Formats: sequence, C-alpha cells, structure tokens
Amino acid sequence: MEDTITVWLFVYGTLMDPEKAKRIFGRLPKAKVAFLPGYDLAFDKEGMGRGNPNLRRGKGVWGVIYDLSEEDVRRLDRVSPKYSRREVEVIVDGERVRAWVYVAKPEYVKEGLEPDRSCVERMIRGAKFHGLPEDYVARLESLLRSLEERRNHGENNDTVRQQGRRT
Repeated sequence: MEDTITVWLFVYGTLMDPEKAKRIFGRLPKAKVAFLPGYDLAFDKEGMGRGNPNLRRGKGVWGVIYDLSEEDVRRLDRVSPKYSRREVEVIVDGERVRAWVYVAKPEYVKEGLEPDRSCVERMIRGAKFHGLPEDYVARLESLLRSLEERRNHGENNDTVRQQGRRT
C-alpha cells in the first residue's frame, strides 16, 4: 500500500534547489512559499571546512514547504545523519502550518565558518525558482557577491605572494 499521508517539510537551504530536490525525491515535490518566524539563516553547519546552511534563533527565515510522504521524510532522515528533524510552525498564505525542519545537530555546528559558495548558489536558484521575496533573494545574492570578492581578493594576495618569492 502506498504511503499517502501528507507531511509538510520546511526547507531553507540547498534543498530549495529544484535539481537537488529532484535528485533526492525522484521528483519535484509540490511546494509553497513559507516563512519560519523566530529563526534566522546561519552558515555554521560544518561541511568540508565551509559553513553549510543551518538555523539559529532570530527574526525569521524564508523558504518553502514541500508536500511529502512519510517515506520521503524517512529517506531524508537516512541521508541527513548530521541533522535532526524538529516540528515547527511556519506561515503559508497568512495561515500557520505545522511542518518538519532539519537543523544541524550541535556536534556539527561550528561558529566562524565562511559560507560554502556552492550552497549559496543553490539557495539562490531555489529562492528564485519558488518565488521567494525579492529582498530575501537580494540578501542571498549580496552574500554570494561578498564571498566572490573575498575569494578574488585572496587570489590576488596569493599571486602577489608568489610573485614576491620569485624576485
């Protein structure tokens, strides 16, 4: 018998990217724009030395809720061992909706990490695809620009150091 119970999952990070969602679920789940009050976006989940998306207490974070089956959520539990699932209330079309959200387990959280550029790029793709508010998308794009500027500045410093060694 097929699992048909609807489970709402709030996603705020790379899982907003339609390509990643298709790869994980085998399809693009039905989605609605949602707002999670009381939390903010953080990039403090350690992933290969860079910060992956996570949540911390704050004013609120935008994302989407996916309409999933219980089996979809169990699959995510298996492929996301560094995250724990919590129940939260999100706002969708002015209504409060109970949904699951994945948050990094404390032992994988590390302060001071630079956001992973590829994660931010996926988040921007997903935010645009799902129609998240323009000011939120602009905030993510500003973060990406600052990461690129820092990287370019670092590359310039490396070139100067290398040139200095040759003289």
